[in-house]
Amino acid sequence: MSDHATECPHCGCPSEFQGEIHPADNSSTQSKKTVSEQSQPSPKKPRKVLWISIAAILVVALSLGVVLFFGWGKTLGGTQTLKITPEFTQALQRYDQIDAFSEGMAAVRRDGKWGYINLQGEEVIPCQFSDAFPPGQFSEGLACVVDDGSEKDKKLWNKRVGFINKKGEFVITGDYFTEAPAGAVWEDESHKLPSFKDGKCAVWNTAVFSLEGEGTESGWSKEYESNKIVLIDSKGKISQAHDSLAYQLANYHPYVIPTPYKDVLTPIETKVAFDDYAVNIARDTVECDNGAKLVTWQIIDANSYPYGMYGGTYEKTCQYYIDLHGNTTLTPELEKSMEQHLNELMTTLLNEHNEQVRREEEEERKRREGTPVTITLSAELDDHRISNRSSSVGLGGSGVGSLDRLATSTIIVPENQVYVFKRYEVSPKDGWQYTVLHIARNGYWNTVNLKTSGEFSIYGGEKFYIALENPWGYGRQKVSVNATFYFTEKNSEY
Repeated sequence: MSDHATECPHCGCPSEFQGEIHPADNSSTQSKKTVSEQSQPSPKKPRKVLWISIAAILVVALSLGVVLFFGWGKTLGGTQTLKITPEFTQALQRYDQIDAFSEGMAAVRRDGKWGYINLQGEEVIPCQFSDAFPPGQFSEGLACVVDDGSEKDKKLWNKRVGFINKKGEFVITGDYFTEAPAGAVWEDESHKLPSFKDGKCAVWNTAVFSLEGEGTESGWSKEYESNKIVLIDSKGKISQAHDSLAYQLANYHPYVIPTPYKDVLTPIETKVAFDDYAVNIARDTVECDNGAKLVTWQIIDANSYPYGMYGGTYEKTCQYYIDLHGNTTLTPELEKSMEQHLNELMTTLLNEHNEQVRREEEEERKRREGTPVTITLSAELDDHRISNRSSSVGLGGSGVGSLDRLATSTIIVPENQVYVFKRYEVSPKDGWQYTVLHIARNGYWNTVNLKTSGEFSIYGGEKFYIALENPWGYGRQKVSVNATFYFTEKNSEY
C-alpha cells in the first residue's frame, strides 16, 4: 500500500490500523502468505479425529455386547430369548419330556402329566393335563390341551380339547375334539395338539365313542361319520370353513414333533456291532421361535433290521436346549450316560450275535450228528409172571398165555426224520429169551432181532415197537428187569 493512501486497497481498513495488522518489516505478499499458512490445519489433527472415532465405535460395540450377554432387553424380533443358566439346567431334571419354546413358554411332562415352564425354568402352569396327546404350543396367547376332566369325556375314543391362557386357565371350551383314532391327521401320539394361526385353529366337532351296541362297520360309534374338521376363532366361535379339507389341513393341522417315549426317530448315523446287529443314532432338532433349539438325542436298537435301514426300538433318549450363545442343558453326566449306554448296547448286540452263531452251529451239528433218543422198559419177574410194567413211551399189549412179554406202545417216526438204532442194554442179561423190534414196513410187520442186528434205520412215517419176549423162569425169586434202547434221530437230508 502507498504511503499516501488513506485506506487499504484490499480490505478497506484505515491506514492508521495497518501497522497493527501488517508489521512494518513485512511486505504485503509475506503477510498474505503468513495468513494462508495460518489457515491450514495442523497435520496431526486428522489422526486425532480418527482415533477418537475408533474409540467411540469400540465403546458402542462393547456396550452392545454387554447388553446381549447380560440379557438387558433380551429380545429376538420382539421375542424373549432363552439364556441357559445352571439353575435352568437343574430345573429341567424334573421332567421326562420337554418341548420347544413358543412365546416364552415350553410344554413339559412329568409323571404322565403335561404343564408349562417359562424361560427361567419355573413351572408356571403345573403338570396337570392328560398325556393322551402332547399339548399344543402357545400361539397368539393360547395353547390347546386335552380337557377330559369328566368321567364321560374319559370314555371318548377321540379326546375333548380346550384352550388355556398363560395362567393355565381355560378360556375356550366347548365341543372341540381331536380326530378319531383312524384319522389321517391325529392317528397317534406322534402329533401335538393344534395352535392358532392368523386368529384361527382347526379342531373336530364331534365326540366319538368306542363301538357299543348299534354302530357302524368302522368299529366306532355312528358319530364317527359326522366328525368333521372346523375352524374356530379366538372366542371359540366356528369361523368360515373352506370347502377344501386339504386346504384346512395344510394350513391348520398340527405338525409332527419328537415323541421319544412313544416313537422311534429317523436315524442319522448307524453303528454296526456285527452283520445285521446294529445301533442307530438319531438327533432331531426343533427351532424355537426365540432362536433357541430343542435337540432330541435317541439311541435305537436296530436289531433284526438290516443296518442302515429305518426301524428298531429306542433304547435311551435325552433332550436338551441350546441357546443363541451356544450354551446347552446337556450336562457332562447325561452325555456320559448316553455314551455308556451306547457302548453297553453294542457289547450286548455283539454277545447276542455270538450266541446266535453258537445256536446255529449247535443246530447244524445236531442235524448232522443227530439227537439222542432213549427208550426204556422195566418190570418185575416172578415165576413167569410180569408185574409193575413201565415204559418211557407207553406200554403195549401183554401177550397171550404163557408167552408173556414186555412191550412198548407203537412209535411213529416224524416225517423228514430218521431213527438210527445204535444199541441196547438189559439187566439181568439172561432175563429174556428174545429182544426184538417190530417194524411196520410196506404194509407188513417185520421183526428184527436186536441181539444180532447191529445198526439199522427206521424212516419217517414208519411205525415200530420194542418187545422183551419169553422171560426165563426164576422160580419164586422176584427179579427186577430194566432195558434201555439207544437211537439217534437225524434229519433225512443227512
